[in-house]
Order: sequence, then C-alpha cells, then structure tokens
Amino acid sequence: MSSKLVKKLLNQTNTQLESNNVAEYHSRSKSKRNLVGGANATQKITREEAVQGHIQSILRLDNLVQELTSATAQKSFIRRSSDLKLQAKKQRRMKKSSVAASNSRSSSSSFAQQHQQPTFNKEREKRKKEEEYYSDIARALKKAKKRNKK
Repeated sequence: MSSKLVKKLLNQTNTQLESNNVAEYHSRSKSKRNLVGGANATQKITREEAVQGHIQSILRLDNLVQELTSATAQKSFIRRSSDLKLQAKKQRRMKKSSVAASNSRSSSSSFAQQHQQPTFNKEREKRKKEEEYYSDIARALKKAKKRNKK
C-alpha cells in the first residue's frame, strides 16, 4: 500500500474521530438526561481504540485491494520482482568477481599468467584475407564441378 494512501486514510479517520467528538460534546450539552442515565450515554473513544479501529480499516482495505486485483497484475508483479532480484544478483556477482585494472601485486601476477597475444600486423592480415578468398573460390569450383558431372 502506498504511503500517500495510508496518510490519506489516517487523515480521514482523524477527521471522523474529531467530528464524532464534536457531535458527542453537542449532544451531551443539549440533554442532561443522557448524562445522568448511564444506559444511553456514549462512551469516549480512547486513543488506543481509535488506532486499533484505524488499523482494522487499513487491513480491510488491503484485503479488498488484494481480492480485486487481477491475476495478470499479480503475475506481472511477481515476474517484475523476480527480474529485479536476478538483476541485483548479477550486479553483486559482477562486483565480487570484477577484473578491474589496478596496481596491486595480485593484478600484476594475474596479467603475467595470461598468454601473450600477438599484435596486429597489416601484412599478415592481408595474407590471411587472400587465403580465405582463394579457399572460398576453390570450394565454389569443387561444388560447380560436382554439379557438372551429374
């Protein structure tokens, strides 16, 4: 339940309690018979009773909201919350096993353990592309030759 809704409900119950107290005061001042007769006299609501009644009304409202929400909305909420949990889990895992560039002894030793990767060479890359090109042509010629034989 949103905090705005809760605040609104609290304000409503407070105004209701105040209006009840004002009405009670006016009814008492008008008839002296009610003050003397204990059977018809209204009892003053204590603060604890008011809070308890307010809590009960909030619980009733929450139950109604739960009953009236559709199953698809609940499924959507569950799916979204599970997605958020997975995302948080991934972030924690990334933080835990992050390989960041740092200047510590352990990072230096981990870089030393990695295999050396060759640097980029234009001539080598050019030869490699030519070899791929000619091998593709050779494959295409073999396929064409097989088709011609059939």
